[in-house]
Amino acid sequence: MSPDQQVCRLLFVHRDPALAVRIRGMLGPLRDPLYKIAHFTHLCDAMTYLRVSPVDVVLVGPDPADEELLAAVRQLSADHPEVPVMALQVSPTRDEVDDLRQAGARECLPVDEFSPEIWTRTFDYCRREAAISHELASVTARLDWLVHMDSLTGLLNRKGMERAILDELARCRVANQDLLILLVDLDDFSRVNATLGHGVGDLVLVGAARRITESVREQDKVGRCGTDRFMILLPETTEAEGEVIAEKTRLAISRDVITAGEHRLTTTASLGLTAISPTSLSFDEVLAKAHFVLQRSKTQGKNRVSRAASVAEVGLIRPVLEGPEMVSALLRGNVLKVSSQPIVNMADGRIVSREMLSRGPEGALQRPDNLFRFCQENDILPAVDLRCLKLCAAAARAMGPRTSYHVNIMPTTLLQTATAELIRVLLDGQNGDDGHCCLEISEQQLLGDPAVLVPRVRALQDAGIKIAIDDVGFGNSCLEGLIMLHPQVMKVDKRLVRGLAVDPELRRTLERLLRVADVLGAEVVAEGIENTEDYHVLLEMGVRFGQGYLFGRPAPCGKVNDAASKKGSKAQAAAKG
Repeated sequence: MSPDQQVCRLLFVHRDPALAVRIRGMLGPLRDPLYKIAHFTHLCDAMTYLRVSPVDVVLVGPDPADEELLAAVRQLSADHPEVPVMALQVSPTRDEVDDLRQAGARECLPVDEFSPEIWTRTFDYCRREAAISHELASVTARLDWLVHMDSLTGLLNRKGMERAILDELARCRVANQDLLILLVDLDDFSRVNATLGHGVGDLVLVGAARRITESVREQDKVGRCGTDRFMILLPETTEAEGEVIAEKTRLAISRDVITAGEHRLTTTASLGLTAISPTSLSFDEVLAKAHFVLQRSKTQGKNRVSRAASVAEVGLIRPVLEGPEMVSALLRGNVLKVSSQPIVNMADGRIVSREMLSRGPEGALQRPDNLFRFCQENDILPAVDLRCLKLCAAAARAMGPRTSYHVNIMPTTLLQTATAELIRVLLDGQNGDDGHCCLEISEQQLLGDPAVLVPRVRALQDAGIKIAIDDVGFGNSCLEGLIMLHPQVMKVDKRLVRGLAVDPELRRTLERLLRVADVLGAEVVAEGIENTEDYHVLLEMGVRFGQGYLFGRPAPCGKVNDAASKKGSKAQAAAKG
């Protein structure tokens, strides 16, 4: 077959194989186009085939094995509207043709009147019609995107949010429940534009949009409804859940730091959480109510959340998150929990180590990034980070002697803590020659001169503690830091792992990192492995060790021993699969 030759892929559904042979005999000699025919007697098998194989035309009838013709046409047209369905019938009457077309058939062909010329012309017509319909749908979707989406952030624009709010209010009226709205306004954004220019301002907006999107749930809708203002719809959400999402969003936004020349900008935002009555009729009415609540955050000092069950009841969200009780509890460590996630040898699925992970109390602070941001705001970050390290090391020792484990530390904690104290905590008097402990330094925090860390890193390595650089490829990558610190382990950030199987650019980036690791003599651990496709690509690229949901989710340390055999079996199954 020449490269330019057209191919028409037919799927034929009928109980009699003899009819399939007759159709193949009629269409097989044709070469323009070349017909390829797949035949199934049962509709259920044909539906499965359609999910995995491209098809140009479906021929169904006159008698599938497990369904009546009319019902089969209806199901095929409903489940695969992009593929033209043509019904075959013996001497169809006008009423039968009308019924089949109403069910979704593009055409109805008489199976007892074979005519290669008529049949091929009909196939060609249906294929062209389907192509035009597909192109029209794509253009319509693109126009809808241009009308309802913000080109800078990729979020819904004001018009898109208006449509989303009115749809949600209609649903709320049926369910007789309020709709929670979270309005987010970036603090002092006009000063950023005035002093550093609109280019830097755009970076701030894009970063804030990304953080907001990462903080909300899949069913929530996020839009940009002003220059520096965002709105989040929280459908079917209780007020308590809304408060957690609001605080989580505030903390996430404040993690962004943008460097512009000599300036370093930390983005903060004021937020207003409002319960909107389903009797509201317009977007402007909703926005006015949410804006009123938001203003309380602004007047109370910014970088905080206000809430209201109604406009008459506005108050600050002050859960235990903002109270001195939480600061005291974090310093004592009695609200901190430790989980463990396996690190496996991907060649055979063996669990070779575990990463010990700190978790905060239930709510917004449960996520480590929110927890540490809260600690930074309250000037307790090094103390809490050291508390987390001690708890993780103790939990690892409780799993058994010589348990191999990874534990995280921030560069500031490493600098402010005596090296001898760190060695005592991590090794607990044991000989570190076997390298059972690996200390991970996050590359996200390596923003200054890495040379200040070198003496402490060398002392830890001399004591037998391995050093890993975490989150490599996150976006703040510093080759100088990797060369100077000379870690024994490089942990590749999940953003360079997820989608490897389908993204050639990710593979090229990872290949460059692997060459750097090879020069440094560092082992590579790939994080965030969630599917077998990415796993097999990593194996082909020579990555030996991996971590991710494919091999096991983080589990509370009390449950780790019970789940160890299950995770080991899961990891081995993934390796064999």
